[in-house]
Amino acid sequence: MTQTEKLTWRPFAPEDFERTAELLGRTWLPEFDEPAQHAASQIELAHYLAQTTWSLLAEREGEILGVVLLSERDREAAGGAGWAELETRLTRAAEKDEALAEAVRVEMDGVREEAELEREYAAEEPAGADAAVKLLIVSPDAKGLGLGGRLFSAALDHLREAGARGYHLLTDDSCDFGFYEHKGLTQARRRRSRAYWPGVDPEKDEFHVYVYEQEL
Repeated sequence: MTQTEKLTWRPFAPEDFERTAELLGRTWLPEFDEPAQHAASQIELAHYLAQTTWSLLAEREGEILGVVLLSERDREAAGGAGWAELETRLTRAAEKDEALAEAVRVEMDGVREEAELEREYAAEEPAGADAAVKLLIVSPDAKGLGLGGRLFSAALDHLREAGARGYHLLTDDSCDFGFYEHKGLTQARRRRSRAYWPGVDPEKDEFHVYVYEQEL
């Protein structure tokens, strides 16, 4: 049996929250210490889940190896209010510790800046505003299994079946957006970031956030 044959594919469930947040933290927030990584990743994941209308998760022997979350216009997020409440509760808890509060502020400032760019993009009613890929993450332990491509393709199959005209996603200079260009997406918006990003000197370095889109 191959490694890919051992995989289980299923929708995200509430009990996956802790393990998915841990994956997000160690993959995207390696510059944070463990407590800050834990707090910021949980808040960011809850933020995305509050908007999620469709999801797919790849699991192997209890280990979450990849997740994709979609938000579709005019569809209600499953459990969205509960996830939004969790985001608020976790944020208030983190604010009681100065170091945790700073880590969460840094991470969520970037998320908010991307959301602002997304609103500007959607205001023009492009086909890509019908849906958004809110999260696509693959564990470093899954390297070589092609999970990113399989999760991405499954999400697009769902959007086509749902009748979406197109979709978009948000990314930044810390990500390999060449993956999206390879998949046929094009850059719709680009902005020099005004937020602080760990490891980036805003006085010397240019750091950009982007909207990528594709019609279906």
